[in-house]
Amino acid sequence: MKKTILVILGSCLALFLLSIHKNEKNSIDLITENYLQRYASLKESINELELAIIDNKPKQEIQKSYLKLRKYYKQWEYLAIQKDPVFIKEEINAAPLPKIEENSFGSNIIAARGLQQLDDLIFSDEYTKEEIAQQVTYLKNKFKEYTPIKLYDRDVFEGARIELIRLFTLGLTGYDTPGSANAIQDATDVLITLQEDLNIYHKTIIAKDSALAKHIQSDLLQAINYLKQNNNFEKLDRFYFLKNYLNPLYKNILWAHRKLEIELPEEVYQQKLAFNYNSENLFAEDFINSSYYIQVPDKFNTNKTKELGKLLFFDPILSSNNDRACASCHNPDKAFTDQLPKSIASGKIGFLKRNSPTLINSVYTERLFHDMRARTFVDQMEHVLTSKDEFNSSMIELLEKLNQSEEYINLFKSAFEVKENKISGVYIQMALSVYVASLTGMDSEFDKYIRGETTKINKDVIHGFNIFMGKAVCGTCHFAPIFNGTVPPDYKDSESEVLGVPENPYVKKPKIDTDEGRGAALLKEKVFYNQYAFKTPTVRNSKLTFPYMHNGSYKNLEDVMDFYNKGGGKGIGIVLEHQTLPFDELKLTNKEMKDVIAFMNALTDTSGITTKPNILPKFKNQPNWNKRKIGGEY
Repeated sequence: MKKTILVILGSCLALFLLSIHKNEKNSIDLITENYLQRYASLKESINELELAIIDNKPKQEIQKSYLKLRKYYKQWEYLAIQKDPVFIKEEINAAPLPKIEENSFGSNIIAARGLQQLDDLIFSDEYTKEEIAQQVTYLKNKFKEYTPIKLYDRDVFEGARIELIRLFTLGLTGYDTPGSANAIQDATDVLITLQEDLNIYHKTIIAKDSALAKHIQSDLLQAINYLKQNNNFEKLDRFYFLKNYLNPLYKNILWAHRKLEIELPEEVYQQKLAFNYNSENLFAEDFINSSYYIQVPDKFNTNKTKELGKLLFFDPILSSNNDRACASCHNPDKAFTDQLPKSIASGKIGFLKRNSPTLINSVYTERLFHDMRARTFVDQMEHVLTSKDEFNSSMIELLEKLNQSEEYINLFKSAFEVKENKISGVYIQMALSVYVASLTGMDSEFDKYIRGETTKINKDVIHGFNIFMGKAVCGTCHFAPIFNGTVPPDYKDSESEVLGVPENPYVKKPKIDTDEGRGAALLKEKVFYNQYAFKTPTVRNSKLTFPYMHNGSYKNLEDVMDFYNKGGGKGIGIVLEHQTLPFDELKLTNKEMKDVIAFMNALTDTSGITTKPNILPKFKNQPNWNKRKIGGEY
């Protein structure tokens, strides 16, 4: 009898323990609950905003309701965009500008829409409830369409790190909040959300590495407190925040991701990411994957291929007259520019249409040329090769030449591991792509200091960085860390801007340069808002890449800063309705402008990439060709 009772009690206890185990929630279940609750709050807040508009509430109350909506959006964002990045980026939080529908046959223009547009409208001096109501209705309908997707542990850690990139590059710069200037509160809300979710993993991380767990907890708390205590947009020390809080968090969350043995992106995704998930600092030399952009198979992205591309780059054999090389306009001694307002044309007959941009860090983009007409390095090479003002040649002509050189044939066979004694056009393109992709400069004085590799830097540089990323809003177009127009955090899309650049800024009444840029380059992109639009270049190495702008019209950085400070073209009397600069005037002091220049000067790095070949491959049956000059005649 006793034995029977003990068996029954034992069975009951087992069932009880099993029921407890079943009712226990693992970390991702708790995260999912948080995520769904935030989504419900977000939808509720947009309904409240809609009612405030319907009830004709005062402007301030509508703004207050909108900021409540923003709070819930920022709490929901990091996981939402991790699961459905296209939906969030294109539908919910798109840039407040019209755009051409990507897959349409013609120039189907999509009007500005989403949270950034709503932010701009609600805090605009030209406040109109009708436009605001349209945006709110649009967002409400889009949220109805959204279906939450199953979350995994990897989404939390990967999403958190990507959100830190977004927080710094798009959030604290003001890019995400063009009207409300709610950047610091947004960042605070994001960090509080990450604190709440990562705390769910705290005990698990402690079991693996107690010091790491405490660092993450402490860094989050200190970062939140810092932003709460320093909530002035213009005065915020973004450099201090980045160096002391954000970069350590970015690194430690990666280490937690690894320690917990959760799948890393390279174990899940077949396609490469544009940024290197395993980098530990937003200013690491390998933060961006150059190989993502060049579309060359990894097996050919080798030192042999790079050295072959280097020979081709400096070889005037590419031009019809054997007198011009890529290095003619992109001279390594001049930071891969020619330091001329506009480059010399073929045969020294006049000049090209535009200024020659630096090739250093040019790989970090998906659109090439000032007018963005080329999408790959292959396209870019074709344009230069066939242009009558540049190489005035063709791929057929070039192949006929190169295939007369045994040296070149053997170099191609070795680099691409082929047996045939014939050079292929695609291999020429790949070799040049690999070489140009190697021209990176991410090891400047500023980079070394932010990474903690050096301990001294001029305080003007730090102040200039803070002005650049804050008050001067340079960072809303020149995105860190490349400081070009490739948009973080995925670093895929490349932006252009309409600045109102004059033909000659040094005359009494400047006139708009007649070059229409992107608005005249591709048939599909010939729309009103692309007229006078040009690709946003990097400001890295700008100390060496004078003169400036697409037409080389500005002689020095001081004049460039003055142009921006006055409000671009509008500030000098060139009025374009679709100018994209955010303010009429920046109201920077002379000291602030000088410090921004000091910061840009501290981004100079040409180390290890300026060497030239000592000799070019020979042509046995073409002795005159062997007299060609390394880098071209002019």
